[in-house]
Amino acid sequence: MQTSTHANPRALRDIEMALERTKAEIPVLTPMVTAFGPLLAERFRLREAASGWVGPLPVVDAERFSQGVFVLADSGFQDMSAHLSEAAHGLLPIMANSFPAMAQELNTLIAAMDNGALTMDALAAAGFGEAFTVPGVNAETMDFAVAELVRPFVERQAQDLAKLVRDLPWRQTICPICGGTPNMSVLRRIRNDSEFIQAHGGRRFLRCSCCATEWTHKRISCPSCGCEEPDELVVLSDPSRPFERADACHRCKTFLLCLDTGELADIPDPDVAALTMLPLAHQARRQGFVPLAEHPWGGL
Repeated sequence: MQTSTHANPRALRDIEMALERTKAEIPVLTPMVTAFGPLLAERFRLREAASGWVGPLPVVDAERFSQGVFVLADSGFQDMSAHLSEAAHGLLPIMANSFPAMAQELNTLIAAMDNGALTMDALAAAGFGEAFTVPGVNAETMDFAVAELVRPFVERQAQDLAKLVRDLPWRQTICPICGGTPNMSVLRRIRNDSEFIQAHGGRRFLRCSCCATEWTHKRISCPSCGCEEPDELVVLSDPSRPFERADACHRCKTFLLCLDTGELADIPDPDVAALTMLPLAHQARRQGFVPLAEHPWGGL
């Protein structure tokens, strides 16, 4: 498996500049960028400060991995509950300010943490799908909040784990680290050191919706059903922004956002790029396609 070379996080300033550029280039997205920009920035800070994988890294059985068993199939991510209180007190007030309609529920969530009604162990478990209710907080708000709280720690651990399988083959459409489903793809030009050339058109990397790990996959293939028939695959795009598109499949009716970085001088943070492609996502939905996996803003 070949991973992309963008593993080191972008500087916070680059993310903020990309967000401002999006508001200038696509004014209709200003409300969404204004709401989600502070969340993306705080998520970056938390990921940068996180310790990553603690202790010995897991041992990967290369043969088992090559057969499609992802790294954390038998264990899952390490417990991050000890860090969630501090993270929540930094992130949830930002979310309450960005999403006024949720502010009361998010403040109720903070209060439940402070009075012990919501333990950090329960919060971490909720972040991985275990049901937990807090009076006064609806399920949608709870899911959104806890997913964003655990995401920086999951992504930071995944950065360490990805090094274990960088040179191992992986032909699956699920994440090689956590088994998550991709929510976007990126075309990146990869230099071939033996021939001093770059792969024509760039290689396609799928990006995990859970841990942000990227892995190579066929360029002309639906990651959902594997369809490779040209008549079944369609590309939705805006001629004014040719580096952005939605790759859709008529056979399974799914779509995946794609950023082509081949001709870009300034490559945006993938999360910012996905937010910028929100109009394409709406276009795909209007034509009857559904996302292979949602972005945080997909359900709002």
